[in-house]
Amino acid sequence: MERFNKTVEYLTMHQEVIGSPHDEMRNSIINAATKAFSRFGFRRTSMDDIARSLRMGKSSIYYYFKGKEEIFRAVVAREASQQRENVKKILESPDDAVSKMRSYVKLRMEFIRHLSSFVEQRLNDDLKSLQLTEKFRKKYDDEEISIITQILEEGSRSGAFKVKDFYMSALAIVTAMKGLELPLVNSTNDENAMNPVIDDLLDILFFGIVKR
Repeated sequence: MERFNKTVEYLTMHQEVIGSPHDEMRNSIINAATKAFSRFGFRRTSMDDIARSLRMGKSSIYYYFKGKEEIFRAVVAREASQQRENVKKILESPDDAVSKMRSYVKLRMEFIRHLSSFVEQRLNDDLKSLQLTEKFRKKYDDEEISIITQILEEGSRSGAFKVKDFYMSALAIVTAMKGLELPLVNSTNDENAMNPVIDDLLDILFFGIVKR
């Protein structure tokens, strides 16, 4: 229960708060950049593109952001904030631990697919974009392991899971999910096509592959 409270508290603390006119303008820039990155990708989106969509001069944007990379970080940070809210709903739901694990893994993989459109992983080998995204994501590795650990602990208490080492098991699940990211992103544009692959992964994690 203590881990649950700490995890939910962390997710709540890191939600985005927007209030002042300065923040509202930054939010408008982030909105415009999100659409541009989603349409063109990070590499092909220019500051001029973002400025034109807002009908403002490019120099005005530099008052709020140092450059395109800082705007990109803000876009991903906001997407991550929304993702935390979705994760919080899963953790607080009355579902059993197995259902929570399935919901979390599917939500997480759909989130990765969503982020991939910003860096055009399916369209080019834009190393700068990929490195930028990966550098940002490393900040959330410990957070993700904590979330998985919490679900494993809950399942262990209910008798749904038999886990010897919560941390190592959580690390293994996170590693397995990371290994599936690029194949899933590159395989299809249909999000529903991911579900059977994710279900197979979860069945292996839950039940193994050895005939008993």
